[in-house]
Amino acid sequence: MKIKFVIILTLFAFLKAEFSHSQHSEKFIEITKNLKPIDSITKIKKFRNGRIKEISKFLVYEYGEYTYEIVSGKQQLFNKKGRLFYEVFYGSFGNLIYQKQFNNKNQLYRIIETSKIDLKPETTLYQILNSNKKTLIESYEKEYNSNEKEGNLKLWKEGKWLNGRKIGKWKTYNFCDETFKIKEYKKK
Repeated sequence: MKIKFVIILTLFAFLKAEFSHSQHSEKFIEITKNLKPIDSITKIKKFRNGRIKEISKFLVYEYGEYTYEIVSGKQQLFNKKGRLFYEVFYGSFGNLIYQKQFNNKNQLYRIIETSKIDLKPETTLYQILNSNKKTLIESYEKEYNSNEKEGNLKLWKEGKWLNGRKIGKWKTYNFCDETFKIKEYKKK
């Protein structure tokens, strides 16, 4: 039984690692392929009441004369009562892979999934380690809401992001029927 559990756990870890690289462009993978982490760190922050406020994981890279701690893997934020309200998963170089936000009733009301991670021309490994200004991150957001105080959540808004700015067509749905309005955002 233990062997089956270990095999399943190993398979899950492998698939999760593959998922975190599936969004990266060939250029990104090529530039970062030879840089391997030398350590990993888990940091836990607590509220004054002793409950966990934040759990974050970091990878430590050594490049040149310096070491770099980059947020990587799952990050979770909790409120003072211990309820999870924010969960993010970052790739090996601190790029958003997915983000989930939960309301007071533990319902998932917002999710952002990254579809593409690329680099601007002439980006160096040093720039990747020091800043995300040269990284192009395209993601898709779905936000859910309810027109009733205790109601079930329904899709309310959806659309694309590019580096934190809305792009393309964003839909806002009407809760009473299936209609929606579209607003167009331009790339800058």
